[in-house]
Order: sequence, then structure tokens, then C-alpha cells
Amino acid sequence: MNKKASAKKTIGITKTLGLATISAGFLCQTANAQLTQNITMGNPKALALGHAVTADPPGIDSIHFNPAGLAKIKGRQRQLKLLAAQITFESQFGEAEIPDETKIALCSVTEGCDVNNDSDVQNVWPEDTFLEENGRKSSTSDPVLMLPGSGLTSVPFLVVPIGGIAVQDPDYGWTMATAAYSPMAIGYERDVNDPATFQGEQIGISRITYFSPSIGLKFNDELMFGASIGFSWQGLGIKTKFRAPEPTIAFIADAAKDITNFSPDLLRSISPYDTIGTLTLEMEDAMSLSFNLGVLWEPTDWLALGAVYQSESKSNLEGDYKMEYTGEFGEMASSLHALNILLGPILGNDIRGPSDAGNIQACLDESLQGNRAKCEYIEKGDIEMEFIVPQHISLGASVNVLPDLKVNFDVKWTDYKAWESLDFTFDPAVDFLTVADLVYRFRADDNADPDEMRIPRDYVSEISWALGIEYQYDDNLVLRFGYEPRGSAVPDNKVDLLAPIADATLYSVGAGYQLDKFSRVDFAMAWLNSEFDAAAGESDNANSNSPGHVVYNPYAGIPISAQTNAYIFALSYDTKF
Repeated sequence: MNKKASAKKTIGITKTLGLATISAGFLCQTANAQLTQNITMGNPKALALGHAVTADPPGIDSIHFNPAGLAKIKGRQRQLKLLAAQITFESQFGEAEIPDETKIALCSVTEGCDVNNDSDVQNVWPEDTFLEENGRKSSTSDPVLMLPGSGLTSVPFLVVPIGGIAVQDPDYGWTMATAAYSPMAIGYERDVNDPATFQGEQIGISRITYFSPSIGLKFNDELMFGASIGFSWQGLGIKTKFRAPEPTIAFIADAAKDITNFSPDLLRSISPYDTIGTLTLEMEDAMSLSFNLGVLWEPTDWLALGAVYQSESKSNLEGDYKMEYTGEFGEMASSLHALNILLGPILGNDIRGPSDAGNIQACLDESLQGNRAKCEYIEKGDIEMEFIVPQHISLGASVNVLPDLKVNFDVKWTDYKAWESLDFTFDPAVDFLTVADLVYRFRADDNADPDEMRIPRDYVSEISWALGIEYQYDDNLVLRFGYEPRGSAVPDNKVDLLAPIADATLYSVGAGYQLDKFSRVDFAMAWLNSEFDAAAGESDNANSNSPGHVVYNPYAGIPISAQTNAYIFALSYDTKF
């Protein structure tokens, strides 16, 4: 088989354009859930003990960590908390390493390139001019929050006040409670010319539990049960540049000469590192329900055992999106518009092209003169999806190894495998999905329609553990230390820069002080660190060189390294009333 034939065979190398950005956008939800799990609760005791508190629940926040702990609250109690955090995302890009077979595939559909000429093959792949012009290092610590009524919101610093209340009924032996808290909240923004901006210019994801009716019941002196229901607002916002990871349209152009009477010159190929446009979307669900069930057993004064089940929660996210296309994409869409008479019956939708920035012919005429401004256009519409917060189980033990020294140990499991597929629906159908559907037709795949996208995922259910040590210094002061290695739910071949989190480690310290018999204060400080290196072609979601992956892959063949550091501070004030 000669090089030309081999290159034809690699037509499966084609990948989606804009739709892939959405898939990457929602990948960040998973990584972020693992990154922020428990941390954004802002409970100083739990944070200082590395979140090993299933058998040693922290007061009112037992609502989340183990509602059986509510049964230990006496009288009436209220809590105010303050959470502050700074998260720094850093990444670095190497020089592109493109396999020869990929270069041959591009050469085979590039005019004037001879696949039998090694010099032509080696020079056909373009440089990443964006990285050359803007550098190969990325860093940001600028916070963004996704907020009800405001959407993506830049804030000067990340500080969140929250709290709750609990009331014991001594006649019946139960305690009722409710609290406002955020089990998931993270966001950042990058400069518009940051080299990582193709995987997130602004990202914000929030889950705010605004009402959590809960009960803790003391069955006897040793055994306690608890349950809570969470009414939450779930929001997601993304703004990102995107580009074609490979010369998708060049392959369609080459195939078009065999299936139509049109000249392939009508189709303009998009260079692998050309900017395609900017995508902005915001989605929310104001009523997302969940529940927690817990049990706490204290058979002796020195031993406690606990278990908690946090249910799966489904959010029906709805919102709107905006696609701002560049002239390059508009030029390509205009070219494909000429084939609508053939594509329409196949795809069920026409390529609309830059109708709001000038007609199709004007785009083509101007682009022939080197002016792509006439080809720029915008599409807007509605978007919706079902988003799952996975179920979670934690088992814990708390042991007083010495009269003043307590050790807590938790084992945890989170069902991230629940993300078998992420399905999105668009209204109306959009050009980038119509083009994606065309690409899939060439690949005999079925992950996109003009108004729907189905993104297969490959997440893993994660088992992790946590260790906490508490030392009672005197009658009023308690000192705490925590260690929590957090395994990543995202495999090594799925890492990306939207949420640059792989395996992470949390180190924490804290203290509590009893002010008087009615009031106490607690505080904690923690550092979370995560790093990864993705060699050229290693990650399907960032820099893959392999054909056929239906993912967003804006840094094809470029080695990537990333590091995330989070610094967290939590303070609480509890008082009887």
C-alpha cells in the first residue's frame, strides 16, 4: 500500500469542531467535583481532620458529613462560617510532536503537497502561531463564580459566608436542623491571550444547597441514626475559545470530489491551529434534590464507628449558548452551504453560514480577496442536559488511642462511573453540530446530530481514604491535623486544562477553642496540590495524535504539564441560644 492509500485510510482521523468544546467543558464538572468534594463545605473541624469525620461528625454540618451526628447536639445551636480560598492553575506547553502518518494524511488532501516527497510531508503541518506569539506558560488565580441570577461572575477574591441552625427536642430524643452550604463551587478566568484559553477562558460551576431539612435520632445510648434532604441550585458556566484539532474539513473537501459534482476548491480547509471561534454557555437548575442517610455507633468511650450514604442527584440543566465564529469557520460554512442541496437530505439540516454578517457569496468573494470579516457570524440558542452528581459512600472509625489523643480514619467511594455519556440538546440546530454530523457520517459513528450531541466518557469510580488526628491540649483548646490523598476520577489519558486535576493530596491543620460554656470557635488551614504531565499524544482530551477520538483536542501533539495549588481557610462560630 503506498503512502497516498495509507493516508486515505486514516480519514478516521477527523474530529469534531465546536461540539468537542462542549464535551471538554462538561468534563471539567467531574474533575471539579473531585477537587471540591467536601472542601467547599467550609467546616473547619472536617477540613482540619482531612475530612475523616464520618465517625466524628462536626455539629450542624453533620447534615452533610453524617446526619446521625445531629443526635449529639443538645439544646438549640446556631453556626456561622466563613470560607476563603485561592486556587492557582499553572500549565506549560512543549513543542509539537506530530506522527508522520498524521502529516501524510494532511498532505494527501493538501493541494501541492506530494506524499512521496519527504520534505513536503515534514513541512505540511503548521506551527502553533498562537503559542508562538503568546508564550508557552499559563497561570491564573483569578476567581469566577457561577451565581443564581448573575451567571458567570468575576469576583476579586473567593470568600463565602454560610451557616445553619439545629434544635433538639428532648421529649422525643431527636434533633432537627437545616443549613445553607455549597458542596461544589469552583471557577477561574484566564486572560484572552493566555495559551490555555482554548480550554477555558472562564469556567464556573456551583452547587448551592439553600435548604436542608434534617433529623438526627438517638435510638439508645450507643446507636444514632440520621437523614437529610437537600434542595439545591446547580449552575454551570463556560466561556472558551476553540479550534479544530485536525484538518477536518480538508478531508471532507477531498471526499467531496468523489461524491459530488462540485469542485473541492469550494471547500476551504481550516488549519489545525486556526481559531474557530468562542463559545459561551450558562445553564442552571433551581431545584435539584438529594438525600443523605447516616448511622453512628459508639459502643465504648474510646471507639466510634460511622457510615453515610449520599444519594445520586440529577439536575436538569437549562440555559442558553452563543457561538461567535471566526472568518475561517464562516468561510468553510459558506463553502459547505453550496452543498446543502445534497447535505440537507442526508443530515436533516442545512449549513446556514454567515447570513447575519453578509450573504454567502459575499463571504466567498471577500475571502478570495483575503478579507474574512464578511464571514464572521454568531449563532444563539437554548441548550439543556441532564447532569448527575454521583452517589457517595463513606465508612469511618474514630479511636481514642490515648485519653487526649484521637485518630480518625475514613474509607470513601464515589460512583463517578455514572458518567457513561453526557447528552446535550440544542435548539435550534447549529452549524458546528451539522458539520460534526457530516464528519460522523464519514466515520460511520453516531455521536452527533444537528441538534444533539452524545459524548461518551471514560471516568472511573474512585476509592480513597483520609486520616485525621485530634489532640486535646487542655479543657478549652483542641489541635487537629489531617491528610487526605485524593485519587483522580479522570484517567491519565483523559486529563485536560479545563480542570487540570489528577491525583491530589490535601494537607491540613486547625484548632478549636471553647470560649465559654455556650460558644466556641474553630479554624482550619489547608493546602491541596495536584500535578500531571501529558506527553505528546497521551491525553484524548487535550493533545491526542490518535485517529478517531471524538473529543476536544486543541493541542494535538503538544506535550502539556499542569499544576494546581489550592489554599483554603475556614472559620466558624458556634453558639447556644
